[in-house]
Amino acid sequence: MRYLMSKRPLGDRWRKFSKKKILKGLFSIFVFLLVLGIIWTTKFYSEQKSSDLNPIKIGVSSPYKWAVGECKIYRFTYSSSSSSDFRVLFGDIKSSGKKDKDIPTGLAFSFDTSVEGEVETTMLEQREQENLVAYRMRNLILSLIVNGYNDTQQADTVKKDLEKEIFVLISPQGKILSVFLDNSMSDLAQSYARQILALTQFVFPIGQTYETHRWEVHEEDPSGFYIASYQIYNDKDIKDASLKSFSKKKIRYIEHRSKPKTGTVEVPKIIIPDGRFIAHFDFVNGRLSSLKGSESQTILINNKKVGGVTNNFHIAFLKKEILNTPAVSSLKSIFSKREKETTGSSLFVKQSSEKAEYLIHKRELKDATLESLLAELKKAESDPNLNPTALYLKFKALIYLHPESCKILGKLLSSADYNSLTMNIIPKALSTIGHSQAQLALVEAIKSRLSDKFALFMLINPLATVNEPIQEAEETLKNLAFNSKDPEISAMAQLALGAQARRIASISPERVVKIVDRFIQELKSSSSPEMTKQLLLALGNAGSSRALEAISNFATSPSPDIRATALHALRFIDSVQAETLIIKGLLFDPDRKVRLAAANALGYREMTEISFKAQKDVFLKDSDVEVRLKILENLWKAQQNFPEVRQLIKKTASEDSSEEVRKAAKNIMIQYPENYFKD
Repeated sequence: MRYLMSKRPLGDRWRKFSKKKILKGLFSIFVFLLVLGIIWTTKFYSEQKSSDLNPIKIGVSSPYKWAVGECKIYRFTYSSSSSSDFRVLFGDIKSSGKKDKDIPTGLAFSFDTSVEGEVETTMLEQREQENLVAYRMRNLILSLIVNGYNDTQQADTVKKDLEKEIFVLISPQGKILSVFLDNSMSDLAQSYARQILALTQFVFPIGQTYETHRWEVHEEDPSGFYIASYQIYNDKDIKDASLKSFSKKKIRYIEHRSKPKTGTVEVPKIIIPDGRFIAHFDFVNGRLSSLKGSESQTILINNKKVGGVTNNFHIAFLKKEILNTPAVSSLKSIFSKREKETTGSSLFVKQSSEKAEYLIHKRELKDATLESLLAELKKAESDPNLNPTALYLKFKALIYLHPESCKILGKLLSSADYNSLTMNIIPKALSTIGHSQAQLALVEAIKSRLSDKFALFMLINPLATVNEPIQEAEETLKNLAFNSKDPEISAMAQLALGAQARRIASISPERVVKIVDRFIQELKSSSSPEMTKQLLLALGNAGSSRALEAISNFATSPSPDIRATALHALRFIDSVQAETLIIKGLLFDPDRKVRLAAANALGYREMTEISFKAQKDVFLKDSDVEVRLKILENLWKAQQNFPEVRQLIKKTASEDSSEEVRKAAKNIMIQYPENYFKD
């Protein structure tokens, strides 16, 4: 029951994005920009302290000079070290007593790659807004170490794939717009091809006719979309007057998040870039002369570090060749065939969730079977050294790939001890996959144990949290919620039914109406404060706007407990009125319990500007440490949309009067690169 009251569905945290309106007179804007330009220019020259940093003049036409049949040959070296460990996201599986990180699972990986060789870029066709260029890597030396193992066989496959022709559409400014890869290339080779191509990009701004020291461009790589910053760089080692030096760095990745359907889990991913590259551009010949540097990425999911990547790259111009007409025609013929066989894609290709899920489960299950996993589970019941997380992931993969196994697993749950590893692992695995066979297995297990309170505690919540509850699952919880003679079972089932209703909303709104109306009816006839709180929590789990009026009536109750419960119950309701009531409770309620409930409720909601201001004010002024800690957590979750939070965290970590609050801020900071909190 405690789980249903407090466990936070990840997919309900983010919903809206608010915008500021800016309205100024034209004269004010002109004066502001003029003053800003003077200040910026003065600051730039004072920081660089060099008379060599003359601005460049970018015309409407690109500094790149293209000619059909021209082949530019570069020497390049690329190395990458990446690691990921998603086991930190599975903290709800009971520990076996042995450190899970000591045991490899399908959720932890490391790749160390190095590639060196030459790349040819041949202009095939000049168009108005894009150029068709053929890339070919040759004379490659490649090594691939996977999880500490030198995988020479896969390295050889990747090498052969990378040496196939790659066709690219490039803007006149140098931005890669689309890539045509050979369909026979492995997924890993395609990923490396995109990464290497992305690193070669040096992009000028579009249509700027003024002299500039610095510009920003939206680009992409296999990790996603980002903003790249280019700036003139003083490289004293360069004596060639035709070359200009620049630094390039990624400012930030742009998060693209669509609103998930009710009941699905959307896990936010944050990529924090660092590092820079130094480029030399030949303005006389209109080409990139060299580019060298390194970059790193820190990857966080749900504010937990799950991985990191370091890339080192160096490319340098060797020579130019001119291909004859038959050679160009041959390449264009290959492209024509490629264009019919495959669709051009961007450097960032988001794999479909279905394919990604299938591959993850396939890799996790390997050659395990239902029989072998049941034997392993039986052994694990008496062996505390076995890894429960790895076993849970295998059963989850089995349920996904072999739905027919659910019937046997349901029978197993009908007799398993409530305190066993079996009851800890199997219901969670069935719930996470959540297809109809998995739900029916949970339904049958519940029906066989209607009077077994402790077993039901382990079975009801998993059934309530499947993504798309079937009718049988709903009827099972309804029966327990309103017909059980045991008040504890009834209370637990009511909370579960409310949570289930929120997930039903996306597939059958009419079913939700019936559930919510039944709860409202029960609330009106409540005979005690405890029953009122219980029904408010159940309605709150449903998150239906239909319940807004019924819940709001209790937000001003004389009882602090009732007020706190009512505000908590408003957390999922997508309504300005609901948010206003919660904020009012946070700002003005004299009872700390109510303010804490309001802070918790706001933690489930997308941060708006009004909510941000209110929570920031309370954080700075409230005397209750627990309230402030919760608000600190809320503010940090919103730091992508409200960057000023980073400086608040930094200041709090060193100056706050509360040791607990300082410690919480420091714990946030240590998960991120140091430069993430710079001014």
